[in-house]
Parts: sequence; structure tokens; C-alpha cells
Amino acid sequence: MAITAIEYTLFRQMREQNAIPLGGDCLELGEANWYGDVAVEQLGQDIYRFAKEEERTALFRQLDEMTQAKRPGMLFEIAKIFWRTFWQPRSMTAVDLHGTETALKLNLNFPIELPQRYDAVFNLGTAEHIFNIAQVMKTIHDYTLPGGLMIHGLPFTGWFDHGFYNVQPTFFWDLAQANGYTIMAYLYVEYNPLKFVQLWKREDILELATKNQIGHNALLYCVLRKPAEDQPFHFPIQGYYAGTLSQEAAQSWKALRS
Repeated sequence: MAITAIEYTLFRQMREQNAIPLGGDCLELGEANWYGDVAVEQLGQDIYRFAKEEERTALFRQLDEMTQAKRPGMLFEIAKIFWRTFWQPRSMTAVDLHGTETALKLNLNFPIELPQRYDAVFNLGTAEHIFNIAQVMKTIHDYTLPGGLMIHGLPFTGWFDHGFYNVQPTFFWDLAQANGYTIMAYLYVEYNPLKFVQLWKREDILELATKNQIGHNALLYCVLRKPAEDQPFHFPIQGYYAGTLSQEAAQSWKALRS
């Protein structure tokens, strides 16, 4: 998991729209490092715009010292400054078998035990590497507080041998429908050059496909809000077979197979 230009742009826009629950407890599935495709100077500027006023000078100095010293682990340290700038978490917990010494070394293929639930859970390039991806989705659900956010970023097309899975757009529509999640944002994303397309309904991605506008290495990012009333996790049935697709989407499901 890394903080790339995609995550930076997404969370910066969410912060500008007051869509981030500041001061909450956050959980990373996959401990984030700083990818390096956003200039640290940009992060430095945003510290003075978005970070807590009483922390801004200290965070800026830490960032400057890190980039000058180039210590081992620097990229993980910069990621922590990123989180403090845009999310201002009360606590930040990471689960990662290959993370830093502070990350919890737990195997996400299986149910895990954590001491609490969280206001926001991040799955940004992690679940595709876990063979039991269904368990990952259940874990995210179980450890997100009612009303909390679940933020996903997963490969859609291409990414040859990047992980076990690429997911299809129906994945998040059906996941949300089965569990009563509110879709706060659903984005078709290309990394190079950076491109975001808001998906308001299932048919939007079908339009991109019929116009041959699906890139070779595309991703899907989805921000979901859990219902205020707690409920157990439900495994979704694909929309086509559940009969939840519009006539247009169902016809396209068949037409786009050829």
C-alpha cells in the first residue's frame, strides 16, 4: 500500500469538501508508505492549509528533516505526516505482515482480532494480494464503526500479475447493496496520466466501455459509508444474477462479452 498521486488527490478533495471525519481512529490494511510521485513540497504547503494549527510548524520541520536526512524508513514516516495532515487521526493502526515494527503482523486470509473498531478503514491496494478476498471485506465491515467510512482502491484492468485479483465494477455496487452501504464516491481511475471519472450509476462504466475508453491499467476507488445501525456482514450476489441491473446494464453485460 502506498500514498500515490491517486490517494493524495482523492483525500485532498475529500478534505476540501469536509468529507473526512477528522480526529477518529483509523485502520490501514497494508501499512502505507510515501510513493514519491507527489512532490514533498506540495505536502509541505498542504500542512499549512490542512493540518491542525498547533501541529503545522512541527510537522513541516519533521518533513524537512526527513527529506534532508534520507533515513531508512523515511517513506513510512512521510506517510504518517500525510495522515496527520489530511485525516488528523486520534490513532492509526496498521495490519501488515511486511510493514514496519509498529504494524500488526496478522494474516488477513483469516479472521483477525483487534482491540477496537474504527471510524475509517483503508484498503488501498491490499485486498488484491490476499487470496481470501471475501474475508478481507468481512474484516473491513466488522471493524468499521456504524456510520464509519471504508475506502477501497483496487485494480480493475491490466496490472499483470500484480496480485491475485482484479475486480469488476459490479463488485462495489453489489457489496454496497448487500450491506446497505452508502456510496460516497465511486471512481474509475487511470494512473499515468492521472484520470478520474466519477461513476454515478452502473451504466456509466458501460458507456466508457462501449466508447473504448477503458484503459489498459485502470483502477476502481470506492468510498463507502456503513449504516448507522449495526448489522452483520452479508456476502453479495452478483447484480446480474440477483436481478438488480437495469435493462440497459443487463443487455450490456451480454453484449460486452464478445
